[in-house]
Amino acid sequence: MLKRRALLLAPLATPVLAQAQGAVAVTDLMGRAVRLPRPARRIVLTQGRHLPVLALIHPDPLSLIVGWSSDLRQANAPEYAQLRAQTPSVDQIPVIGRGPVDTISFESILTLQPDLVLLSRFTAGGPDGGLARRLDAAGIPSAVIDFFADPLGESERSLTVLGALIGREAQASAFNAYYRRRMDDVATRMAGAEPKPPILVQAHAGGTACCFSAGTGIFNGMIIAAGGRNIATDILSAQMGQLSLEFVLSTDPYVYVATGGPFGGARGGVTLGTGATAQEARESLARVVQSQGLAGLSAVRAGRAHGLWHGFNDTPAHYLAIEALARWLHPDRMRGIAPDASLAELNDRFLSIKMQGTYWVDLR
Repeated sequence: MLKRRALLLAPLATPVLAQAQGAVAVTDLMGRAVRLPRPARRIVLTQGRHLPVLALIHPDPLSLIVGWSSDLRQANAPEYAQLRAQTPSVDQIPVIGRGPVDTISFESILTLQPDLVLLSRFTAGGPDGGLARRLDAAGIPSAVIDFFADPLGESERSLTVLGALIGREAQASAFNAYYRRRMDDVATRMAGAEPKPPILVQAHAGGTACCFSAGTGIFNGMIIAAGGRNIATDILSAQMGQLSLEFVLSTDPYVYVATGGPFGGARGGVTLGTGATAQEARESLARVVQSQGLAGLSAVRAGRAHGLWHGFNDTPAHYLAIEALARWLHPDRMRGIAPDASLAELNDRFLSIKMQGTYWVDLR
């Protein structure tokens, strides 16, 4: 994960779209021209976690997938179980690797004869795009989209590219317009909010000693958008890194947030995500606070300690995390905004694979 976050980002490119007689032409995030004779119907995902992104704009995204990485199956068993319950044939989708670019089988991709391979900045093979170049040489179209490296800056463009590639431009445009309204609403509410309350977001809390945190990385952008000040940036110049317990206790952030996921409880962390109940999320958060030596924080004593699903770091649905963070940091400015209602609206209006579980929780 650290290696992934340390990858240098290629220069950003604005998607350029054109369609004629069913043909598709886009410019992906790495500035590569991608041309298809028609919208893609046989797709290989080099990141299985891009399936929920497809579910934002397609009514049956699994019908497009002819091969994928096993990262979704391995890292999120409850979500995969939900997929299997809805579509048992999901087990028959060929696996091309585990997700890191050095595990992906290029030969397996060739065998599947896809009309499109979806890459991320990570699986493209680093700044030089190694896997992307091999696919180009083999005559297999591929496109780089990304919701992890710079989610606030690249999610809308990535979804625009994806929508064009699968013939769902209108649906991508509709979601992007909705996303922009939600983001702009929070930005308007946060305008002029001073001071910026200090906050600690402890990543994968409880899995390691206190406190692994986001420095300049993904969650930092969400904190800024939510009107907060990330205490980790006082120490960390990298995207992620370790803070000492002494630093955290002496800084005493106004709000404490622990991120968690499907295996949180088993690994000593916070249980959140698909299938998680509010009770087990809250109980696991309480255990983390105690085991990490954080019970003395004023945020914990005053009821400003919370849990947040770590998976928000790689999905356009991260606006839900920003709403939750802003509500914890500035409850007076966020009156009328309820993340639970926002999630229900997302499920109702867009997602064909629903988000069903607990994605944030208050310690109290």
